[in-house]
Amino acid sequence: MSADLSVAAAILTLLGQHGVRRAFGIPGVHNLAYWDADGDSLPRIIGVRHEQAAAYASDGLYRATGELSAALLTSGPGAANAVAAFGEAFVSGSPVLVLASEVNHALRSSRGPRGILHEMADQGAMFEAFGAPARRARSKQEAIASTVLALRDAWGPPAIGSYVGIPTDVLGEAWTAAIPHLPRLPGPTPDPHEVTVLAELVSESPRVVIWAGGGVVAGAAEELVRTLAHRLGAPVVTSFAGRGLLSGDPLLVDAPVHEPEVGALLADADLLLVLGSSFDGMNTKNWRIDLPDRRAAITLGDLIVETVDWDCLIRSDIAATMEALIDALDDMGVQPRPPWVDPSPLRPSILMRLREDPRTSTAVAWVEQVDLAWPAEGAVICDMAVAGYWYGGYSSQPRPRRLQYPVGWGTLGYALPAAIGPASVGIPTLAICGDGGPMFALGELATYAQESLPITLMIVDDGGYGMLRYDQQVFGHPERGVDLLTPEWTSLGAAFGIAVERVDGPDQVAAALDRAWEANLHGEPRIIVWSQRLHPPRTTSPRWFEDTPPAHD
Repeated sequence: MSADLSVAAAILTLLGQHGVRRAFGIPGVHNLAYWDADGDSLPRIIGVRHEQAAAYASDGLYRATGELSAALLTSGPGAANAVAAFGEAFVSGSPVLVLASEVNHALRSSRGPRGILHEMADQGAMFEAFGAPARRARSKQEAIASTVLALRDAWGPPAIGSYVGIPTDVLGEAWTAAIPHLPRLPGPTPDPHEVTVLAELVSESPRVVIWAGGGVVAGAAEELVRTLAHRLGAPVVTSFAGRGLLSGDPLLVDAPVHEPEVGALLADADLLLVLGSSFDGMNTKNWRIDLPDRRAAITLGDLIVETVDWDCLIRSDIAATMEALIDALDDMGVQPRPPWVDPSPLRPSILMRLREDPRTSTAVAWVEQVDLAWPAEGAVICDMAVAGYWYGGYSSQPRPRRLQYPVGWGTLGYALPAAIGPASVGIPTLAICGDGGPMFALGELATYAQESLPITLMIVDDGGYGMLRYDQQVFGHPERGVDLLTPEWTSLGAAFGIAVERVDGPDQVAAALDRAWEANLHGEPRIIVWSQRLHPPRTTSPRWFEDTPPAHD
């Protein structure tokens, strides 16, 4: 290895040799060594305008492709700027790798901060607050070793993000040793006794319903879910992270569990089998949906332990455990079952009811037009906005990883910067926002333009925080702080060289998206604006416990 290779270059070489194609970041005085590195095998660094976008873009790329990338942050304020975005990624199971510089190690005092530029007492503690591993290198050997461990964390399973802090003087040191090669490690193997217990529970339950989550996507276990569902005649519901699994399958319940028809199906089952999901509050009305008396789960991670009581909980590799379960059912002589319920009428029935409700008909028409127009190979990223809640919950996804919906931590402002991730590897990406969320990251429109990213930003402008406005109305609070000045979008887009198209209703959306898609294919970002207030869907917490939707507001 050449003595001209710096530690920063060695880290980028390590990432590149293990399949990392992109890194996102902003150069700072302490991390310039990453930008000094050069070579065709290194990840390409996409420059963003705010460090939050580095972590959001890395998250967005992982959710869209399963690819790992890195957020390159500078010391102090730069690292702090990325904390909210890292939190969304970590809680949602996206393994964002934060590589942050820290202040010069030789200048630090063992007694604490002494006033060095960008100095913090413990920069990594911000990331540890989420339960993430945080490694603080103090030598070049520790820097490489810490990055190796971070890669192992990111591969999993379970895949988790982490923080690596490296002093600026260490980043610039020469690296002459070999670059390590990491074999991928298998996930935790299932305990045969636990699998037998689960198989017995399944065999004794004629009305199983399967709940498939993002862990099925990450574990490449979709076909195993399909096999098991058809073996048991079990309908399949998905979490938000599982949208797109079993697309078109007759056993798929292609509607959110928050709707009463789907809730009734869950309540009629005699066993809930959760596969690859943390079974979090947003997906379950804070665990107050009607559930069968018997519940079992196969998943990884710690959160599910604190959700509901489980008759059987297996925390091991999803694919290996499902294969073992299917084999155990074979050994027990469990015969294939016909479906105990036909779920196929549920989605059409729910959508018909919503179309007939004057409060929700416009939103449903808009969702259907977006589904019609945006091609399956493109990505769709929703923000925490009423339009995002509608599309995230009620669209019909043709494949896994197409839809992103940031309800893990509930991070407003996700969609605009997260779209940079999939777009950076050539995936045309539709970012669905309200008018409030984009304000968190308007500077990234410069990134869109400079990088010629294939992104369409669709803004449903309701003049403020529409969801919070509805919360105030429902709970009897005065409407304060929710009506906002919004920009003149056409002029804003023009300032960055981005064309803006306005639409007046759902009937104009498909054609506008067709034009935007064609522009994206030529590396031209686009903005579509629709000025409209939408009534929130039942997936939002103020509507979780409505018995029946009233005819009028």
